[in-house]
Amino acid sequence: MRKHFLDLLVCPECAGPLELNCRAADADAVLEGELRCSNCERVFPIRNRIPRFIEGRTYAESFGWQWNRFHKLQRDSYNGTTLVRDTILKRSGWRPGDLRDKRVLECGCGSGNDTEILAGMAGTLVSADISESVDSIPRELLVRENVLAMRADLHRLPFRPQQFDVAYCHRVIQHTPDPPSAFSAMARHVRNGGIFFVHTYDTHWKSLLQFKYWLRPLIRPLPHAAIFRMLRIIGPALYPTVGALSRIAFLRRPVRLLIPFENYGRALKKAGAKLTRRERYEYSLLVTFDALTPRHDHPSSAAEVERWFGNNGFANVSVRSRNPVIAIGTRTSAVGAQRAAPCAVA
Repeated sequence: MRKHFLDLLVCPECAGPLELNCRAADADAVLEGELRCSNCERVFPIRNRIPRFIEGRTYAESFGWQWNRFHKLQRDSYNGTTLVRDTILKRSGWRPGDLRDKRVLECGCGSGNDTEILAGMAGTLVSADISESVDSIPRELLVRENVLAMRADLHRLPFRPQQFDVAYCHRVIQHTPDPPSAFSAMARHVRNGGIFFVHTYDTHWKSLLQFKYWLRPLIRPLPHAAIFRMLRIIGPALYPTVGALSRIAFLRRPVRLLIPFENYGRALKKAGAKLTRRERYEYSLLVTFDALTPRHDHPSSAAEVERWFGNNGFANVSVRSRNPVIAIGTRTSAVGAQRAAPCAVA
C-alpha cells in the first residue's frame, strides 16, 4: 500500500486511528509491516503490499480457493478481449471518463478482473475482498499509485463514513450472508451526492432454472477440492455436450437446468479471446466451479433492492436491469451512515 492511503484508514473494530509500522518499503510503498490501532491496540498486518483487516477462513473461502488457481483467465489483459470492460460500461451506463478524479470503493474485488478496468478509469481506487483471492491480484495493479487493495470484511470496512464518491458492488452482494445488511454497511461509505452501483442475482423464475440451485445443496458438504476433482472427471464429456445442445435454441434453457457444466467456448471465440482451446475449457470449468461452491447465494428482486437504497438515504434510483438486478442510486441524506451492520464471520 502507498503511505498516502493511511489518511483514509481507521480501525474496522473501533474506528480508532491507525499507526503504521513499516518493515519493508519501496519509496512510499509499504511492502511489509503492520497497522496498529491507537485505541484498541489491534494489529493488522501488511504483507505483499496488502493490508489484512481480516485473516483466516470466512464464508467466502470458495472464492479464494478458485481465484488463486484461475486468476488470469477472465482478465481482459490476459484473454485479449474487452469483455470485462464492456460489461462494466454497459451495466453502469458510465463513459470511460466519468470516474476521472473520483474516489471509488470496489466492494468485493476477487482477483482483480474488474479492478484492472476501474484502476484505469478512477482517480483513486480502493478495492476490498473478504477472501484470500486478494493474493492473486497482479503486482502491476498493486504498484499503481492510485490503487489500494486490501483484505477486509465488507460489513466492517476500515474507513470513516462517507469517504467515497462512488461505491461499486458487482456480482458480490448475493454471496454475503445477509444482503440488506451488507448493502447498509457498504452504503455508509458513500458521501452525500455520491453514487452506489449494485448488481445482484434476481428472483425471476427463469433465472432460478439453473443447475446450481438444485445441485449445490447436494454437494455443499464436500470439500472444494473434491468438487473440483468431480468436475475434472465429468467435464471432458459434459463440456462438448453442452456446447452442441446449446446451439439449438429451444434446448438452451433445459440444458442450463439439467446439465451441470458451462460452455463459454463459442462466446469467447466470438469475442476474439486469445485463449487456447484448453484455456477456453478451463474458463468454463472455472465458471462451473464458481456456480456450485459459494456458501451463500441469495437472489433479490428489483423492488427489494430499491428498498435498500431508500432505507439508506439514497434517491434517484435507476434500475438499469431486472434480470439480473442492476441499480444505481445517489445519496441524498445520511440515513444509516453511522450504523455499522454486524456480521459474524464463519
